Amino acid sequence: MTDPSSPSPDAPTSPSATSPGDAAALREGRPPSDSLTEMTEMVLPQHTNVVGTAFGGVIMSWVDICAAIAAQRHCGEVAVTARVDAMEFHAPIRLGDVVCLRAQVNAAFGSSMEVGVRVEREDRRTRARTVCVESFLTFVNVVDGRPLPVPRLQLTTDEERQREREAQERRAQRLAARALPAKVAG
Repeated sequence: MTDPSSPSPDAPTSPSATSPGDAAALREGRPPSDSLTEMTEMVLPQHTNVVGTAFGGVIMSWVDICAAIAAQRHCGEVAVTARVDAMEFHAPIRLGDVVCLRAQVNAAFGSSMEVGVRVEREDRRTRARTVCVESFLTFVNVVDGRPLPVPRLQLTTDEERQREREAQERRAQRLAARALPAKVAG
């Protein structure tokens, strides 16, 4: 029998793993690597359109799930999709393809965070990968229906700092666009 007071073998062992809502996590932050999420899917007939390529909506759904997991890993709470920036499809994904998705938090704002997602198609013979889709999504940390602060990012590499700078620029553009009066189609 195991001692009920001892930690479960499935309990987080990462030094940066903290309980949700932990004030120390908010102050100290978490490295982007803590949010890294990788998923693998196979394109089956129900995922394809009449020309044998994956429905864009299916890929978008996989992107949203992968990004949501990354956001939740960062904030330690439920994270909901607030925005999906333009999703660019660079190469087709076909029936039978193995699809690899990789998501990570790029920047943490007050109660929101930007998550970048890359979708690649893997060649079954060589395992070489082709970038098919790239997207940025904004998630909000929500507890009991209210937005709450997210931990800051602990940036240690030049690449992490560059991704955060680019995310800050995209956020500034989104906020500026939101401030413009809406045009009504007529």
